[in-house]
Amino acid sequence: MQDVTLLSKISQGLTECCRRGKIFKVSKMAVVVNKESMVNENNLSEYLKSYNKELIDPLTEIKIEIGDLPDQVAIIKNIEGDKE
Repeated sequence: MQDVTLLSKISQGLTECCRRGKIFKVSKMAVVVNKESMVNENNLSEYLKSYNKELIDPLTEIKIEIGDLPDQVAIIKNIEGDKE
């Protein structure tokens, strides 16, 4: 089962980071999750395409890295994209 709560937190974090960084289209991003997380590149990509469609498109490259993090925690490590 997908970790919908964590996907939602990543989505909200992405929106906030892009707002602060004045990024209007994401080309690449990297997210760190813990080893037990069900979040992967495919389900994160699909979730963000649905809920962040103004920022994410089919060409956006999304990488997942595994880190020593608590459950329900993710770190948006890197965002690259077009600025306003």
